[in-house]
Amino acid sequence: MEFEKITIIGLGLIGGSLARALKESNEVGAVIGIDPDRETIEYALGNGIIDIGSSDIREGVEGAEIIVISTHVGIITDTAKSVFPAATQGAIITDVGSVKSVVVKGIEPYLPANIHFIGGHPIAGTENSGVKSADSKLFNGKRCILTPTEKTDPLAKSKVTRMWELVGSEVREMDPETHDHIFGLVSHLPHIVAYSLINTVLNAQDSEVLLEFAGGGLKDYTRVAASSPEMWVEIFKTNKSHLLEAISMFKDSLGDIEEAIENEDFDTLKKKLDKAARTKRNL
Repeated sequence: MEFEKITIIGLGLIGGSLARALKESNEVGAVIGIDPDRETIEYALGNGIIDIGSSDIREGVEGAEIIVISTHVGIITDTAKSVFPAATQGAIITDVGSVKSVVVKGIEPYLPANIHFIGGHPIAGTENSGVKSADSKLFNGKRCILTPTEKTDPLAKSKVTRMWELVGSEVREMDPETHDHIFGLVSHLPHIVAYSLINTVLNAQDSEVLLEFAGGGLKDYTRVAASSPEMWVEIFKTNKSHLLEAISMFKDSLGDIEEAIENEDFDTLKKKLDKAARTKRNL
């Protein structure tokens, strides 16, 4: 048994999947789930996702070695601060948010003595949400990014690394700003484009007819547009500077393609499409 008690705050897709995977690892004595929604707690208990459920943060985090905050990015910092008074000395707080700089800056300077924090971001998910979509295999073979700083306790980092390894993740490290730059481009921008593409079709006068004929291309490309708008607004808000930079780069790229089509420069257009196609096939 590697851990006696791990508490997960927020039993959505990520939190629920982590809880279920940790339970199935048989390396955690007790997996505790905290969620404000009583039906979510009851579902998680009834389906063996958690051992103990509570809507009370103080009650749920007491004695936990690791406390994982799996909420929307916008409330991670406040949630962490609400944990401080109840956390056991030596407890490690981590999170699963896809934006790291604002979270690290909002938590690290306020940590009480002998309470540790390290930012985390599992690169896993689907367009679905909620505990009923929890999948113990969600993290298997996927990367999880940790964002330690000079203030991070080495033992705390080691324990959080081990927790993610237990559920099948490959753990990588990078600083928070680098993380936000990378994922602004490779994760947040694609969601912006998917939402925008759907809205482009909806803004057409014949949108109802257009949607009748939507094929696999549109459906596959815009799959992520079914993701929680509330969650993604918080992500866009907290990674504003990196995302605006990514949007500007995308507009430039789209403008290049527009210019090539307008000027009937199809040789240049084909070169751009070839380059993109080769890159995509190699992903």
